[in-house]
Amino acid sequence: MESVKIGVQNVVLRKWQKGDEDNLVKYADNPAVAKFLKDSFPKPYTYSDAVNWVRFANRTIDSYNLAITLNNKVIGAIGIERQKDVYRKSAELGYWLGEEYWNRGIMTNVVKEMVELAFQNFPIVRLYAYVFSDNKASSIVLGKAGFELESVQRSAIYKNGQFMDQMVYTIVRH
Repeated sequence: MESVKIGVQNVVLRKWQKGDEDNLVKYADNPAVAKFLKDSFPKPYTYSDAVNWVRFANRTIDSYNLAITLNNKVIGAIGIERQKDVYRKSAELGYWLGEEYWNRGIMTNVVKEMVELAFQNFPIVRLYAYVFSDNKASSIVLGKAGFELESVQRSAIYKNGQFMDQMVYTIVRH
């Protein structure tokens, strides 16, 4: 898959490319973006982090990482990571979007498209996403994309010196 046009505002999902680094840093190096992401997401997000990500993103076997672009400029990222062992029919969905593009309906459409790509390209039946309890926008996106709240894991997240619940959203297809 080289690219997929999303039905809104010239948004395209595509593979990461050399040259994406500047815009990746521009939108990823934002505390508001990092706030609801795992600590493995670099903060601050440097040019070196971007180079490493672009190099890594297209080389993984059990994951599918795509750039979210608007007019061919990176504005975010989305990916799925297939699980292993007895979880091999499941995959985790993760995503983020540059703050200036929030609340425009972009991510809901991107997630819907990624769900289709995940089920078409991987032998999975279950796709799930973890959401920090304070991240209301992500809960709304997932609900609109057909995910259901499966569980709430109490105090499962410890970030920036505080505990939060983790919500697990799923979509299942057999």
